[in-house]
Amino acid sequence: QAFQCICRRTGVLAGAMRSQILLCFGVVVVGILYGTRVWWVHFLAGSTGLFERSLPDGTDDPIGNTANDEDLTASNLSAAYLAALQALRAGNSKEAVEELARCSPDEASCVRLRGEMYLTGAGFKRNLTEAMRLLQASADMGHADAQYALGVLYSNFFEGNLTELRRSEALGVLYFYAASLAGHSGALMAMGYRHSQGYGVPKSCSTAALNYVEVARGVASFYSAGMPQAVELVRLGVDGKDRKAMSASEVSIFVELAASGDANVAAAVGKRYLLGFEGFRQNYRRAAYYLQIAADRNHPNAMALLGYQHCLGLGVPQNIDLAYKYFVSSSLQDDPTGHNGLGFIYFQGITDVPQNLELAFKHFNESAYGNSADGMFNLASMYLTGTGTEQSFHSASTWLTQALDRGHTPAAYTLAIMHLNGVGTVRNCKIAVDLLKRVCERGGWVSQKLQEAYDHRDERPESAAWLYLRLAEAGHDVAQMNIAHLLDTGVARFLIPEDVTSLASPGRGATADPSSDQALELARMHAQRHYEMSAEQGNVLADLRLGDYAFYGLGLRVDDGSSKDDDDLAAEDDWQLDSEEMRFVPQEADVELSLAHYKRTAASRITGEWMQPFVARASFNLGYMYQFGIGVLPDPPMARQYYNRCLEADPAGVRAPVAFMMALLTAQAFLADAPGLSGVGMALAGDLRAHIVLMQVIALIVLFVMRRRFARGGAAREVHEHGD
Repeated sequence: QAFQCICRRTGVLAGAMRSQILLCFGVVVVGILYGTRVWWVHFLAGSTGLFERSLPDGTDDPIGNTANDEDLTASNLSAAYLAALQALRAGNSKEAVEELARCSPDEASCVRLRGEMYLTGAGFKRNLTEAMRLLQASADMGHADAQYALGVLYSNFFEGNLTELRRSEALGVLYFYAASLAGHSGALMAMGYRHSQGYGVPKSCSTAALNYVEVARGVASFYSAGMPQAVELVRLGVDGKDRKAMSASEVSIFVELAASGDANVAAAVGKRYLLGFEGFRQNYRRAAYYLQIAADRNHPNAMALLGYQHCLGLGVPQNIDLAYKYFVSSSLQDDPTGHNGLGFIYFQGITDVPQNLELAFKHFNESAYGNSADGMFNLASMYLTGTGTEQSFHSASTWLTQALDRGHTPAAYTLAIMHLNGVGTVRNCKIAVDLLKRVCERGGWVSQKLQEAYDHRDERPESAAWLYLRLAEAGHDVAQMNIAHLLDTGVARFLIPEDVTSLASPGRGATADPSSDQALELARMHAQRHYEMSAEQGNVLADLRLGDYAFYGLGLRVDDGSSKDDDDLAAEDDWQLDSEEMRFVPQEADVELSLAHYKRTAASRITGEWMQPFVARASFNLGYMYQFGIGVLPDPPMARQYYNRCLEADPAGVRAPVAFMMALLTAQAFLADAPGLSGVGMALAGDLRAHIVLMQVIALIVLFVMRRRFARGGAAREVHEHGD
């Protein structure tokens, strides 16, 4: 009967034949076996790492590539320093301390690393004074990274007390400049960013470009020679709507399916290992293994990617002839990546395949029209130089722009140089600097620190915050937002001196634990600077938080000797004054300034799903302020407009508060349009119908009272008679 019930639920009529019942039984058994298999996959993936041992040689291949890691590839690094750095990155601070003890006292790298560990409290008790001493000692030895670290810290430290604070950015710029002379990537980016914005230095687009171009040239060359790790941008304080990374269990299931021989899944897994995205750490050997599985089953894109690996020697021995065969097989199935690889072979020429620029142009053209960013870039390069075709700057610029829209880094660098020099396009230094900055932020110096910060953000938030701060000073928008969030929420406090009572602000939110309150207050002052820099780069969450800061009177303002009485954001965001003359005082509540920040946030164009709740929140705040006349004259139509904007900006957001406020707005409008009580009274007094209704009401009340009285009297008599 149980099996017949199952059969009935799957559409088989009651009383089916025995063969149908057996078939139903088989389906149930298969389902149970499949569920058991899935559970077993999760169990093995989570506890034994079985699928990580499915590589051809049976060994566990190290995850990640360090070819572009400046901390590991610099010259004159001792074995003790490298061991300490690896241990620290692995989260083993105790081992890192032991390895540092083996370093020579005059090894600048070890001194710098020890200083950073004192700064973040990794392996040592957090001690800002000792950290500064060690970093200064390392910088005096000429260590560029220590000089950059001092530049970062001096750009953020305050001096004085809360009634009048100073920030000596000039000293920070001095250390940035010293590190940039040594070719430090972060320092060059920091100087480029400051010159482009005028932060503590003269605003000069050409000087910014000169700093950025040194880093961008190396990044573009590295992208052209290989496939760097793709790092996802994670914004702290955001619910992660835009995140596409798979969980560890999902990755394990896909890897198991790929190993079982599914060509499409194997190609997808191999591509993700090759590029390192969506939860897969970049690993060339694993990429080659899974791509080979798919290529053996004639998967065109897998063959093309495997051809790239053999062509560049990524995870496999370099073999141009084998790469050529893969490219030919892939292009025969009209794969754009295969066409691009074949075009490269014809462009370069190999032993058995002579150079043929016409065929190279043909295959690059096929690849570009097949929507390959690499094909677009290579086709643009041929148009730009007039190789294999007639020179055309217009066509080159068009294809480079198409490649840029698809995130192609060398295309961004080439377009930047064209705009910088006015080659084939209008000379525009601002566009060039924006593109160069974008290229620099895809380099190894940035990606390695971003990835390390993401790895440590839960267990070692202070270390993650220090990495974000170093990137923030180089102008990285997401890092600026993340360090501001960590400081704002009190998670990171490494910038705060051990003794914060001297910086206390008497009477401002004192609690039973004043030290903690003072620390959070100072941390928010540090956070405000990074919110401002991030907001200048168009970050809506940063602008929203600045509006909150102004509304509640948090953070600082520049002391210009007068109070602000307009809604101009320039005075709030202007960091272009001479840093030695800048004085900061606690910011009082400024409703007009908060209104300006909210307006700028609400008017922002939504380019990502993560922006929706913040644009909606700013719109709601504006609607509330216009509804109740906070900082502005009450304006119900404008309030309703902003409430509607809130619903439009985030359709999947919480709608109940907006609906309640709009209902309240309708009620307010009704009451505002209704006549006053005196007017209503006079109108009723002069209306005969009102008098008639009133008399009827009075008569009904009298009848009701008399009826109740008679009813009680009758009940009393009845009780009396029964008693007798």
